[in-house]
Amino acid sequence: MLGFDHGSAKAKAAVPPPEVVCTANEKEALALVEAAAQGHKPFSLVIMDGRLFYGKDYRYVINRLWQSQRDLHVVLHAVSQLEAFEQIPIDLGSNPHLLVFKFRLVPFEITQLIRTLTFRHSAENQTSHRNLSLNAQLLEVTSRFEDVSNRLRLEQDHRKQLEDQLCRNQRLETVGRFADAMAHFFNNYLTVIQGHLEVAQHTQGAGGTSSLPSSSLKELILATQRAAGFTSQFVSFNRRDYLEPQPMNLGQVIDGQAAMLQKALGEQISIQISHQPDLPGVMSDQAALEQIIFNLLIHARDSMPGGGRVMIQTRQVCIPDADTASQIHAEAKPGDFVVMTISDTGKGLTPAEMAALLDASKLSLEKEGGADIAMILVQGLVRMQGGWLEGRSVLEVGTEFSVYLPVATGTASAAAVPEKKLLNRGAAEESSTILVVDDEDSVRQVMEYVLTSQGHKVLTAADANEAWAIWREKAAVIKLALIDVKLPGGVSGFDLEKALAAEDPTLPVIFTCGYSPTTLSNAKELKAGENFLPKPFGMVELLNIVGQALLQPARL
Repeated sequence: MLGFDHGSAKAKAAVPPPEVVCTANEKEALALVEAAAQGHKPFSLVIMDGRLFYGKDYRYVINRLWQSQRDLHVVLHAVSQLEAFEQIPIDLGSNPHLLVFKFRLVPFEITQLIRTLTFRHSAENQTSHRNLSLNAQLLEVTSRFEDVSNRLRLEQDHRKQLEDQLCRNQRLETVGRFADAMAHFFNNYLTVIQGHLEVAQHTQGAGGTSSLPSSSLKELILATQRAAGFTSQFVSFNRRDYLEPQPMNLGQVIDGQAAMLQKALGEQISIQISHQPDLPGVMSDQAALEQIIFNLLIHARDSMPGGGRVMIQTRQVCIPDADTASQIHAEAKPGDFVVMTISDTGKGLTPAEMAALLDASKLSLEKEGGADIAMILVQGLVRMQGGWLEGRSVLEVGTEFSVYLPVATGTASAAAVPEKKLLNRGAAEESSTILVVDDEDSVRQVMEYVLTSQGHKVLTAADANEAWAIWREKAAVIKLALIDVKLPGGVSGFDLEKALAAEDPTLPVIFTCGYSPTTLSNAKELKAGENFLPKPFGMVELLNIVGQALLQPARL
């Protein structure tokens, strides 16, 4: 907000440079104007930034200014974000001493306003020819502002495009944050499920009894691990460093998912699978590959509401050179690849619809006529593993998507549950007191059950404050802390670890979290299996990482 003193009515013909006074808010401005009017040295102009009035009543402030000084010129700019800004001149009675500008004035324009209105105010006390000269100056300034307005209107379309792009980016960011939050909850629940399943499996292996056969327990644990993989890939598909490509048997991955995928598609849709004999392995992340297959089949299902047929075919192709690659696809490159083709007998897409489907800039909450977030996810996952996605469609015939993945250089492995073994326990691990901090009751319970079954004493806390109270009372006996990174109350697991380290730098700390580790902003390096236990985890992973931590050099 700016104001300046125009001098007395008996000022000389040569107008001195205007005195400029700046204030930070409208209250200070009101006080200055009222004091100047009472001291018979009134201001002639007040320039106000409309952003000061967000959530406030500008009418009250401006009317107070005019009550103090009737002939005070008021310039209000940057009002484009005020509600019903077009009504401002009408609401203030179309006062001739009021100027309202939609956009924010730059310093050059403000200087011009100050100079022009100063001369005008001085000329009102001079002869008529001075008044005519002042009017000419005002017309010139008005013309200049009209030119500025015209330029701003020309830039309006460009600004609108930038705003639309910003909105799309914000929608993507919102989806990403929602996915992270959902992953946190899902991984907590999967930790509980997997923990109890592995406890049941371990009890059965030790000669105990269980209401479920061993094969059922294995299938449930496998389903839990696959669900965890889907969750992790959904929230981290745009983070290249999180994927772990390795030699993978594509045919076995497809065949292993066939039963589950058939249930997801429904009885009205049949699946036909065909593999080229002696198909080489591919370099891929297993969870990402499963997510790609699942999303493509769900897209095929949605294109066939009345039922139909889905065909999954795999074959090997060799692209000899760059010229051949350019003829295949814009992202193609020379080399040996395995192609997975998923086609349907649905309604098909036009070329424009196919192009828009994979265009992230056209992402919309509605699938019709725009990009589909599930297909954008597929495209991103394929690119991150060194391949590309190609789509073709014919109306009333069907749609076909081909996923090109590089051939693996090592031996392809089957999509099986890795064997987990409990490490040998050392003497330092016996009967240790462990502090477990997690805001989820069921997670604390399963961790406490597993650890106490191995002879440990477990102290549990739901947040950092409760954990700190336990530490202050029993710090002498606590030999290890398992802390969830995300804790309620404004104090994170990292903050709690720093406080514990200040008390005892030798205390080993293991972090747990249901988020992707790449989303955690912290200077501490997290290494899975050493100081980080990602959720969901089972009994074996928990006991192994605890055992390794307790075998560190004893505390002083």
